[in-house]
Amino acid sequence: MNDDGIPAGTEPPVSEDLQQRGIDFLQGLLASGKVDLDRFQRALNALLGAHTQADFASVVRSLPPPVEFTAPARWRQEPLEISTSMGEVRLEGRWQVSRLTKIDTGMGSVTIDLSQAEFDDWDVEIVVHTHMGAITVIVPRGVEVRPVGRSGPVITALEPPIPGFPVVRLSATCDMGTIRVMHPTEKRQRRRRWRRRRSKTTPRP
Repeated sequence: MNDDGIPAGTEPPVSEDLQQRGIDFLQGLLASGKVDLDRFQRALNALLGAHTQADFASVVRSLPPPVEFTAPARWRQEPLEISTSMGEVRLEGRWQVSRLTKIDTGMGSVTIDLSQAEFDDWDVEIVVHTHMGAITVIVPRGVEVRPVGRSGPVITALEPPIPGFPVVRLSATCDMGTIRVMHPTEKRQRRRRWRRRRSKTTPRP
């Protein structure tokens, strides 16, 4: 069994779309200077050679992470807990995501923006509840959101996760209101796409 409880040998294969998204991620690391050209080429070869999602995740985890991580000396030893009877709760910009974050509000909206946050771990849990209002969770592309409990209408349009990226276990309840899970809305930079070239044979006349 792997970490997701899937029997060994039956793991999903790597699709061309997932392969391309992994290459896009690798290109971003090269453009930002987090990997040099030699490491880029080695990782590219490894991604192209990955046959299962477990192999793919292993390559991704060997690279600089897709999100910022808190230095171990600053890890929270206790859950981050926020409680208010009325008012808006916004967690955005550079903030620290504990292994367990709990937010409870009576009346008011809750916005949890993870796009620039620092994670304490690769696997974190967020528990959020509002009696009357709206819950909005903004998640970086590729990060997996695993619902572990929810109540109320949910609006979500997330891209499939990238194996090896962090996992957010989300429990969101809203007595009267809506729950929305989305990606950041800013425009993404267009990058030159590296595609696996297929050999073509031209028939002779």
